[in-house]
Amino acid sequence: MTPQAPGASDPLGPPDAGPAAARRQQRAVVSANGDTTFVGRAAELERMNQCLRQAWSGKASSVLVQGPAGIGKTALVRHWLARLAPENHPVLRAACDTAEEDLAYGVIGQLTSRVPSVLLSRFSLLAGTTPSAEPFHVGAELLELINELQSGGPVLIVVDDVQWADRPSAQALGFVLRRLEADAVLTVLIARSSTEPGPAGGLDLPHLIAGMPHSYDLTLTGLDTTDVAELAARVYGRSVGTATVERLRDHTDGHALYLQTLLAEVPLERVSRQEAALPVPTSLAQALRRQLDALPGPARGLVEGIAVLSGPAPLSTAARVASVPEPDSALEPLLTNGMVRWWPSHPTTPVAIDHALQRDAILDAIAPRRLRELHAAAAALVDRPASWAHRVAATHGSDAQLARELEQAAADSHTGGQDDRAATLLLWASEVAVTRAERDRLLLVAAARLLWAQQYTRVEPLLSRIEAAEPGPLRSLALGGYATPRREPGAAALLAEALRGRRADAAFVSAMAGTWLGINHILEGRGAQAEPLLREVLATDLLEPELAPWVLGAWGLARTYARGARAALTEYDTITRTAPTHSTAEQAIQRGYRGMLHMWAGDLADAQHELTAALDIARAEGCAVTAEFTYANLAASQYFLGDWDEAVINADLALAIADAEEKPWAFSYAYSVASWVPAGRGEWQRARRLVQQSQQWTRMMPVYGAPHVALAEAVLAQARGDHPAMLTALHAILEARPDSGPLAFQTWWRPLHVEALINTGDLDAAGTALAELVALSGEAPSLRLSVAWLSGLLARERGDTRRARDLFTEGLDRPAGVDDPPLHRAMLAHSHGRLLNGAGEHQPAAASFTQARELLSALGAEPFLTRFQDDFTHRPPSPHPAARPPLAELTDRERDISQLIGRGLTNREIAARLFVSSKTVEYHLSHIYQKFSLAGRRELRNLVQQHNSLST
Repeated sequence: MTPQAPGASDPLGPPDAGPAAARRQQRAVVSANGDTTFVGRAAELERMNQCLRQAWSGKASSVLVQGPAGIGKTALVRHWLARLAPENHPVLRAACDTAEEDLAYGVIGQLTSRVPSVLLSRFSLLAGTTPSAEPFHVGAELLELINELQSGGPVLIVVDDVQWADRPSAQALGFVLRRLEADAVLTVLIARSSTEPGPAGGLDLPHLIAGMPHSYDLTLTGLDTTDVAELAARVYGRSVGTATVERLRDHTDGHALYLQTLLAEVPLERVSRQEAALPVPTSLAQALRRQLDALPGPARGLVEGIAVLSGPAPLSTAARVASVPEPDSALEPLLTNGMVRWWPSHPTTPVAIDHALQRDAILDAIAPRRLRELHAAAAALVDRPASWAHRVAATHGSDAQLARELEQAAADSHTGGQDDRAATLLLWASEVAVTRAERDRLLLVAAARLLWAQQYTRVEPLLSRIEAAEPGPLRSLALGGYATPRREPGAAALLAEALRGRRADAAFVSAMAGTWLGINHILEGRGAQAEPLLREVLATDLLEPELAPWVLGAWGLARTYARGARAALTEYDTITRTAPTHSTAEQAIQRGYRGMLHMWAGDLADAQHELTAALDIARAEGCAVTAEFTYANLAASQYFLGDWDEAVINADLALAIADAEEKPWAFSYAYSVASWVPAGRGEWQRARRLVQQSQQWTRMMPVYGAPHVALAEAVLAQARGDHPAMLTALHAILEARPDSGPLAFQTWWRPLHVEALINTGDLDAAGTALAELVALSGEAPSLRLSVAWLSGLLARERGDTRRARDLFTEGLDRPAGVDDPPLHRAMLAHSHGRLLNGAGEHQPAAASFTQARELLSALGAEPFLTRFQDDFTHRPPSPHPAARPPLAELTDRERDISQLIGRGLTNREIAARLFVSSKTVEYHLSHIYQKFSLAGRRELRNLVQQHNSLST
């Protein structure tokens, strides 16, 4: 695609229908046009060209262009884009604005606004972005779209003023940047430096691009004297003396916008006279004010109308706002002095203030009464969503009717899943409400909605107003909800106050307070206190439908911590069977939580089925299912079921989602689960790093995270054959309150504990622990093999070889169950073989050793194969290779792709499964073919299937 010069047609297609969509498309157009006053920046332009050459070579890269407001960041990127016109690059662009920080996926909407509708319609979330969709789902579709666009050359993604991006868009974009690998994509982010992020964003810009292997930071400073001389010569039409240039440079510090404003204001004759003072004070705002004062009346009115409309708007609309009868003539001086940009060839001939600093200066210069009149006129000309801001700005004092209308609009936005927008409307309603009680109520409801949506950065600037509100349930809810994720003392007491003061007309107060308080109890290791509290919340008659499935899921979690997973699952199923499901989103949430309970209850196959279904529904419908936990739970189930390659993929996705969506509470668990397969395969460095990261994030929530770290360390110690270390690791679980995690995770840690006790010789303690495991196995199908193995192992260590033999044989002779962990069957077969071998029964021993070896080989469990090597030596050869095939030589990504090739997936299907692009899949496939000297896909598939045949 060719970047657009001013007035050029747009090859990506016409703007999408609707006023809001048109504004997004017009705003996207603004960021692409060239700048005739651009000078200098040769080094920066060359750096951007280098990044583009990297993209051409198939290495995705990104550039963060930073600098003070008005220093020339946008001009640099515009100029660079204009020079690329002959290259015909597809360009997705957006310009962020404070007015749209609460518009969920507004920036994503801009990026895709000019993609041909035929192409965009293939991506349901991008075509009609669902506000409640999880950012990684939207990011996944954007990744697929980028893959389609890069077929003809590098795709450019340009986002201006990214510090004001709405949070969901920023998270979706962050997910995309972290998944780009061998892609012809260059991302350019433009941001103000040394500026607090916008209230809706709270973006960590370096973190946004930190996952990219090729990222660069361009920090712009003032123009040097050579560049100042060139700019002055362009403005004045002739060269300027060295002394004058130095004077201009010193006076403006080379600040591009200030310099342009000064040159447009002051004639060359005055600038050249050293004795003539330049305008003081040396302030851009003052210079812009003087520039405004010099405009003719109609031009001054028109520029005020354009500024009030904020973003790109039709020239005719701006003229009507300002009552300018001849806008064409009024526009001319604004174009001459560079205050306004105009696109005459666009159907609506939109205009916009060139720079946010100029717009701010114009608005500051308008008298209050005149400003209200302009906003009132704008409110009547724009669409309803845009009119609210103008109506509020046009209000002088209180307006009870407007406050009621805003509250109703907020309720509609909340119902539509747009909690950010709902909060903005409520805050505006608070500003125009008549009584203090109403102002406080609206403010506190807005804060509560933001906190439920985890928009903590938007609540922070409201804290002083929240604290000044009259005490009551809503105030306690807002303060307690803000304090809970920060683990601040007093959070629980505040939430308890909110719960005690519940109001019949605000059932959400009880639901939120009870849910947050229950979660707080779980995080502090008091599941028994959380469970009845959340049950009481569920009994609330007026519980909002969109809150109900989350409250029910939190109750299921608390019930598991307090009573164990089987008890929780039984009651959860009873409740969900009798209660109607209101939406597919609710169904997805329920299946996600049900899968979690099945997993902890030992129903591994059912868990995998439910968790996969939840993720499939969420992806198809664009709804939330706490995917960071759902993928981690799926990975845990697959680890026990022996599908270690899939477990690695899903654990990686859990971490990627938690990172992109800024959910630190998921890290201790996700890193723990992610460490299990590397530990089982002897990838010691990687496993240790993941365990350490789980430990690091546990410091944030020590009681909650302790079982996660203990399990990770115990699994690592098991793989190393270090049974004393297993006991040491599990000590944290054994000494903890039962309702702080031990009951929830008992199907995982109890077999490890019994194994460690037997192998460290503490047979009495092992007998007691085994009895508890046997009792638990009656309701946990995944434990039946471990019970047979560990019961036989304990009998052998006690010298009762006959009983040990019977137990081993009985376990192996049982028909395979869908919930049987292959690792447990391998350990059972190995122990049986050792017992037979010790009794001189070498032939049956060899059969058991062969079974163990094949199971461990299928898993790639190298440490276990190595540790049992003496038992496997000199046995009859296996019909399958005992050593791990060369797939072990592949990188993690190459191994994932190879496994999916073995399952017959296409490149597109693999890309969708791994959340990468098809280009990345092709890149890694070429490396795999080269490593193994393979002719192509069929040979790789045969190799992988030969490797995987062991698992059958």
